[in-house]
Amino acid sequence: MKRSTAVVSLLLLPLALFGLALTTGCSSSPEPASIPHFASPMAGVYSSGQPSPEQFAALPSIGIKRVINLRAPGESGTGWEEQRARELGIEFVRLPIAGKDGLSRANVERFAAELAQPSEAGVLVSCGSSNRVGAMFALKAAWLDGASKETALSIGRKAGLTKLEPAVAELLDQKR
Repeated sequence: MKRSTAVVSLLLLPLALFGLALTTGCSSSPEPASIPHFASPMAGVYSSGQPSPEQFAALPSIGIKRVINLRAPGESGTGWEEQRARELGIEFVRLPIAGKDGLSRANVERFAAELAQPSEAGVLVSCGSSNRVGAMFALKAAWLDGASKETALSIGRKAGLTKLEPAVAELLDQKR
């Protein structure tokens, strides 16, 4: 008798889990929170690490129609986004920032110009982990928007700045 109860329980478990997923609103389409380091450092602008192809495909459903990607096309796990963006009707801009060496005034100015482009929908700025995204936001805040070092670093952290923070802090200490 105990064995048949165990077998029935094992057979019903997948059905129960499926019902739980339905009642709790779980779905197979990615949520913004499932995109690595997804954040909103400012209204209508989002930052993240590298979205997967499935997460990228879901961007229009969460109101994102423009992507600024800071990864070089040769980096591992990237290079496919341009084609997928065309298929989805997403405007895609690639602005490669090569880590610390890519943190230049010219790149920050181009980044700011891309952010300033009018967009009727949300804009996602992404890189591998969101670290370069945060660095660019911090440098833009200080160099172009006149923010203090502390405020600029805070903005950068909100957008994903982590390992590049010492390099950004050093750049902010230099006169630009």
